Amino acid sequence: MRVEAVTEPGPEWDAFAEAAPGGTLAHAGAWARVMHEAYGLRPCYLAARDPSGALAGLLPLFRFRTLAGRRELVSMPFLDTGGILAELPEVREALLEAALERCRALDAQALELRQPTRVPDVPVGAAPPRSNLVLRLERAADAQWKALGSKVRNQTRKAEREGLSIGEGSPQELLRDFYTPFSTNMRDLGSPVHAKRFFGAAAQHFGERLRFVVVRDGPRPVGGLVAIRHGGKVTVPWASTLRSERRRCPNNLIYWEALRWAIAGGAHSFDFGRSAPGSGTWDFKRGWGAEDRPLAWVRLSPSGRPLRLQLADESALLRNLSSLWSRLPVAATRALGPRLRRFLAD
Repeated sequence: MRVEAVTEPGPEWDAFAEAAPGGTLAHAGAWARVMHEAYGLRPCYLAARDPSGALAGLLPLFRFRTLAGRRELVSMPFLDTGGILAELPEVREALLEAALERCRALDAQALELRQPTRVPDVPVGAAPPRSNLVLRLERAADAQWKALGSKVRNQTRKAEREGLSIGEGSPQELLRDFYTPFSTNMRDLGSPVHAKRFFGAAAQHFGERLRFVVVRDGPRPVGGLVAIRHGGKVTVPWASTLRSERRRCPNNLIYWEALRWAIAGGAHSFDFGRSAPGSGTWDFKRGWGAEDRPLAWVRLSPSGRPLRLQLADESALLRNLSSLWSRLPVAATRALGPRLRRFLAD
């Protein structure tokens, strides 16, 4: 078994990531370019090859520095999943050992693997509960509509009765209209917003596989989401609507449009993304029929010893930052947010 560094993941990488069981959006090779262009993060991608030279496993990694100044290797920052992608135990073991070796060589203090499911060969420490919510899609939009609960259908109709509509325009216009309410909502939540160039780089490198779905009240954008197609699944990593518009159900409209787009593209499942069990967003996603898929994030010391994963609200530094952030003008958070966001992996 040979493990090699990959500086430019290409078609071979993506073909493996899309075909392998357990492959997720985070394993797409495009992120190597997106994160480097947007934030200067340096990829440390690893690929395992069997004796014949065929690709047998992969691990996307990024060199990451936290707000506290700690150096870490993370797979994958800003996304819900990532980690080792391989079927055979010996391949997983080789990739894990290579990642730990890289961790030690770079004097990094931790290796974080955002495994979508439990991997038998990877040790697990005490981790907080996390789960994605995934919906199995019908083959036609009409059948999907009928499969939805009456509450979801009524709220989607309500958004239309309220005069809301799905926005049209060029990718640049839709990015602008997505980012306006997104950055406002992130301020309200007390969270530094991603750089606009981050989403622009994602749109460039994912091309037609990525769509900005925007909901407007006349010409005014009131919400939007980012949907990305990968390996038969459409994932929504980011979505926001203005708090002042929630009673008009714009969330229902953008998610229904994203579901229609996913079905039209032949997707078999739809990943609503991560939410804390019992939260309002968790209830909303469950209302569409999405099922919990417990995640298995793993944090290891350079020696391979399991470390405890910490939630953002367990950090006094991040709690204080959040409290301050929610009181700043939106314009200030749009300017300052991207400078901080590259140090926040969640």
